[in-house]
Amino acid sequence: MTERIFITGDKHGTFSPFFGLAAKNELRPSDILIIAGDAGYIWDRNYPSKIETLQQLFPGVVAFIDGNHENHALLNSMEVESWNGGRVHRAGERVFHLMRGEIYSIYETRIFTFGGARSVGIDRREDGFSWWKKKGVSWWPEEEPTPAEIAYGERQLAAHLHEIDYVISHETPLSARAAISRSKEIDADYQLPALFDTWYQMLSAAPRFKRWYFGHMHVDQPITPQLRGIHSNILPLGQEEKLRWA
Repeated sequence: MTERIFITGDKHGTFSPFFGLAAKNELRPSDILIIAGDAGYIWDRNYPSKIETLQQLFPGVVAFIDGNHENHALLNSMEVESWNGGRVHRAGERVFHLMRGEIYSIYETRIFTFGGARSVGIDRREDGFSWWKKKGVSWWPEEEPTPAEIAYGERQLAAHLHEIDYVISHETPLSARAAISRSKEIDADYQLPALFDTWYQMLSAAPRFKRWYFGHMHVDQPITPQLRGIHSNILPLGQEEKLRWA
């Protein structure tokens, strides 16, 4: 079988894994790699050169959900297209941003995606308080899903619950955090992790559902047989034997 889907976690604009994979010459043009948020390649107006490098190193398709460390304003300025049954922003010939609440049918596998998360310690005044946490420079309010986006995701889940094989999110379902040593505080008014717990419980009994992958916490760690943190590992979807790039 030549059709392969891989999953990995936060890259924050690094090319190290892609140089390593390219050197091994084990990749195929039919391969698809999905990044579970904080890809970081679209950060400023110079992003086309980074996308070109990505496409030179990876012969297949690179698709990513958004994390909290993305230039959301730039992403949202891109024209919306359709790809494998869901809405995307096309960042390059073979690079796509997978949008919140969409379901994609890739190689007969149905994948529900939901990006976004709230950054820890962000000062939400208009000007921010330091250059690395400044609104519109290093963080964007669009990092956090809106009520409309959440409602859309819930409608999608309700309508297609029995068709979904995998979920890929950036934020972590709340129950998983107790098993992760790396902690990130949760503001009292921030409900997305708890909501993801509800969604996970809905999906766990669905007939086709296999696994939920999340980034954000920077851990490569199975939480349950159906819930897994993903970071530096590059895994075939649904499997645990990692693709070695170093």
